[in-house]
Amino acid sequence: MSMSRIAGPIAVIDVETTGLFPFRHDRVVEIAAVVVQVDGHVEREFVSLVNPARDIGPSSIHGLTSEDVLYAPRFEEIAALVMNALRGTVAIAAHNVRFDRQFLDSEFSRLGCQLPDFLSICTMQLAGGGKLADCCSDYDISLEGDAHHALADARATAVLLTCLLADQPRTVRQLSEILPVEWPTVPEAIRQPVTRDESRRRQAEPPTYLQRLLARMPGPELPDDSKEAVMAYGALLDRVLEDRHVDDSEADALVETATKWGLGGDQISLVHRDYVNQLAVAAVADEVVTDAERRDLSLVTRLLGQEQRALDQLLNEAAAKSSERYSTPATAQPDKASLIGKRVCFTGELQCQHDGQLISRETAEALAARAGLVVADSVTRKLDLLVLADPLTQSGKAAKARRYGIRIMHEPVFWRAIGVDVE
Repeated sequence: MSMSRIAGPIAVIDVETTGLFPFRHDRVVEIAAVVVQVDGHVEREFVSLVNPARDIGPSSIHGLTSEDVLYAPRFEEIAALVMNALRGTVAIAAHNVRFDRQFLDSEFSRLGCQLPDFLSICTMQLAGGGKLADCCSDYDISLEGDAHHALADARATAVLLTCLLADQPRTVRQLSEILPVEWPTVPEAIRQPVTRDESRRRQAEPPTYLQRLLARMPGPELPDDSKEAVMAYGALLDRVLEDRHVDDSEADALVETATKWGLGGDQISLVHRDYVNQLAVAAVADEVVTDAERRDLSLVTRLLGQEQRALDQLLNEAAAKSSERYSTPATAQPDKASLIGKRVCFTGELQCQHDGQLISRETAEALAARAGLVVADSVTRKLDLLVLADPLTQSGKAAKARRYGIRIMHEPVFWRAIGVDVE
């Protein structure tokens, strides 16, 4: 059967998701489509991150954080672009196509759009089973980019599909007997796609609150070395950074405090630098710097607008200065005694390790209870503390905690606060 008789190209799709259950609550966080002719010629590509308006799910699998998707379009805002990518295609293919198709159906169904029947081609089934990387290896297909990046996976699947179709006359015959799918029309796109690289370039830019703070001129009535002013600002900064995120109200509070005490940009920059130095000193205090400490230090460094120097250099300097006293309040975390008896709840997939194992929700709750806290399953007004794995999570628990004004703490900060060594 000649492949030239096929009436149109095939859309090879891949989705990264918050979980496995599209018709319950899980959502797409990244979608890619590679439209390819059966001879391997790629006609067009589409890829975008998607803001799921909920918790990001297993970051350990798809490699995305809530910050990556925070400013990405929601699915309904790019649905028309997804549909445009599919126009003229005769079928959809994917590696484990049932999974991707269910999420595609679910997302369009949320928009009141029912997708038509269409031919689905599963490269996993045609290859006789196995992960995408293994199937590609069997056909000497080189993988470009990281696994579980939607566009990289879709591109690899497109090449694999071309190889497989050469030995699949039955599938080719099916393709030759059908016309292009009549894809439905959806409302015009509101937003443009956002890729991982674009999102991370934006994250590298200084936050706007830093620009407001560092642009301040010092008040003429305040000497540069005023300890009282520095302590007041540093104490607020310590509390603001407990959840490793600075929201608009917290940014306003920092600016108002700097204004009240007449702190200028140079003074604030010095406080921020000392804060990062103290955090580094705390990390090297036990002579073992864990991966969790490195991630946390890098995050705080960016939040405070400090140079992203090599962490090893920063930590070496901290070790040399570990006996020095800084002008800002100690950034060692909240006193453990102050948390005893508090009601605590967890949200998100925890990222830290304890005793060489990723901390499960059950282990987290046991460690918290052992430290004298009371574990709660949900967020109510009676909750004292919410511990989150991802500072910018959009989980329902986090949204409710912020609405109620409940104290929020980032996971590594919490473990240090209760004296649990994590990696």
